[in-house]
Amino acid sequence: MKDLETESFQVTFLGDFSKKFVTNTLFNVLGRSFNFLTNLFLTPYILSRLGVGDFGVWVLLTIFIYSFNLLDLGLGFSFVKYISAYHTHQDYDRINKVIFSGLAFYGLLGILGIAVGLLIQGPLLALFRISHAADVYFVILLSCAVTNIGAMFLSVFKGIQRMDKQNSLEITMSVMSVVGTVVFLEAGFGIFGLAVNALVSACLAVCLTFATLKRVIPTFSLGWNFDSKLLREMFSYGFKISVSRLGNLICFQTDKLIVSHVLGLAAVSFYEVGARLTSFMRTIPLVMLSALIPATSELGARQDREKIFRTYLIVSKYIAMLTVAAVAFLVVNAGSLIRLWLGSNFDQSAVLVQILAIGYGVNVLGGVSSQIGAGVGRPEFDMRSTILLSISNPILSFLLVRKFGAPGAALGTSLALSLAAMYLLFLFHRDYMGGSLGTVFRGIYIRPILSGILAGLAVRGFHYLVPAVTALSQERLLVPLKLAADCAIFVPAYIVLLVALRQVSIIDWNNFRWLVAFSFEFLRHPFRERVKVYR
Repeated sequence: MKDLETESFQVTFLGDFSKKFVTNTLFNVLGRSFNFLTNLFLTPYILSRLGVGDFGVWVLLTIFIYSFNLLDLGLGFSFVKYISAYHTHQDYDRINKVIFSGLAFYGLLGILGIAVGLLIQGPLLALFRISHAADVYFVILLSCAVTNIGAMFLSVFKGIQRMDKQNSLEITMSVMSVVGTVVFLEAGFGIFGLAVNALVSACLAVCLTFATLKRVIPTFSLGWNFDSKLLREMFSYGFKISVSRLGNLICFQTDKLIVSHVLGLAAVSFYEVGARLTSFMRTIPLVMLSALIPATSELGARQDREKIFRTYLIVSKYIAMLTVAAVAFLVVNAGSLIRLWLGSNFDQSAVLVQILAIGYGVNVLGGVSSQIGAGVGRPEFDMRSTILLSISNPILSFLLVRKFGAPGAALGTSLALSLAAMYLLFLFHRDYMGGSLGTVFRGIYIRPILSGILAGLAVRGFHYLVPAVTALSQERLLVPLKLAADCAIFVPAYIVLLVALRQVSIIDWNNFRWLVAFSFEFLRHPFRERVKVYR
C-alpha cells in the first residue's frame, strides 16, 4: 500500500480488467437510469391516484416487503461472491450446487415468511395505524416469497459479470411492472391493485430469468445438487452481509416508520418524497459501485491484491468528485427540484431533501470500502459500521423527531449515516488497506468537498446578483430555466476549482479520453465489443 499512497493519488485505468469493469458499469448505468426515470414519473402518477393517505400506506407496506426479504440472512449476496469465484475457474458443477441449494432454501423461506407474516399481521398493522389492508398485506407476503427466487436467478448474472443480461432482464421486468401499475390503478383497484401487480411481476420475473439463465449457461441444471456444507459456508459469509442489509433497513426505512408512529401517515408521504428525491441523487454514484463486488471477487480469486488497491483508489477518487457535486447542487436547488417534480403542494419536503442529501452523500463515499470488502471476502467491515448505524439512527431520529418534527428524523438519519461511514473507512484502512486514512482522506475527499462548497456559494451569489433567476422557481414551467442557469454556474466553477486545487491532472484527462474512446467504440459496435469483453 505504501507505494500507492502518493499525494496526488493518480491511477490509470487498468487494461482488460478496466474494459470489463467499465462495460459492466455502462450497462448498469443504462439499467439504473431506466429505473430512475420510471420512479421519477410514476411517483406523481401514483400520488394522484392514491392520495396522500393511501400513498403513505403503500410506502409502509413496501418497507415490510424489504423487511421480510432480510430473512434470507444475506444468502442473496453470497450468490454473487461464490458464483463469481467459481466462474473464474469455470467450475460449473459448483455453480449448479450453489443455485439448487439456494432454490431449496428460498422455497422453505417463502413458506416460513408467509406464516410468520400472518402471525404478526394484526399488531404490525395496528402499530403503524394501517387499517383495511389485510388483503393487500397477504398478497404482499406472497410476492415476497416469489421475488426472492427471481432475485436469486438474477444474481447469477451478476456473479458471472454479465451485466448486459442482468440489466436487460431488469428493464424488461420494470416495463411489465409499469404497465401493470397503470392498468390496475386506472381500473380503480388502488393499493390492492399495486400489490397484485407486484405478485404478477414477481412470477413473470422468475420465469424470464430462469429461461435466460438456461440460454446463457447451457450447463446449468436444477438436478439434485443440494450441498449442505456449501450452504453453511454461504450463510457464514452472508450473515455479515445481512447485518449490513438490516442497517440499510434501519437507516433508509425506520425513519419513515418513526414518522408514521409519531406524526401520522400523511407526514410519511411528505417524508417519502424528500427521501425518494435524495435517493435519486445517489443513483449514478451507486451505479459506479455496483460492479465492484464481482470484479474484486475475481481479483481476489486471482490473488491480485495490488490491482484491488488501485481499483479502490481510482473508484474512490471519481466517486468522491461525482457525489460531492450531486450533493452540493441538490442542497442549493432542493426547493426548485421538488416544485418541478410534484408542484408547490410538497414544498415542505425541500428541507428534508437538504438534510438527507448530506447524510446520503457521506454514505455513498463509504460505499467503495463496503463493496470491495464484500468482494474480497471481508464483509465484517461493513457489518461493524452497520451495527453502529443500527444503534444510533433510531435513537437519534426518535429523539429529534419529537423536538423538530420530520426534519428531526432526517437530521438523525444523516448524523447516523455520517458516523457509520467514517467508522467503515477507518476499519477498512486499518485492517485491509494497511495505510493511513488521514492520507487518503486528504488526497481523495478534502478538495472535492471544498470545491463543492465554493461552487454552491457561487450559485447563491449568482442568485443574489440576479434575483430574477430565483423568481423563475415560482412558476413550475419556468423551473427548468432556473436549473439550467444554476448548472451553467455550478459545473464550470466546480471543475475549475478541482483543477486549481490539483484534484484532477493530466492522468485524469487521459483516463477520461480513454473512457470516451472506449464508450464511443462500444456504442458503434455494441455486439462486437460485448463479445470481446465477455468472452
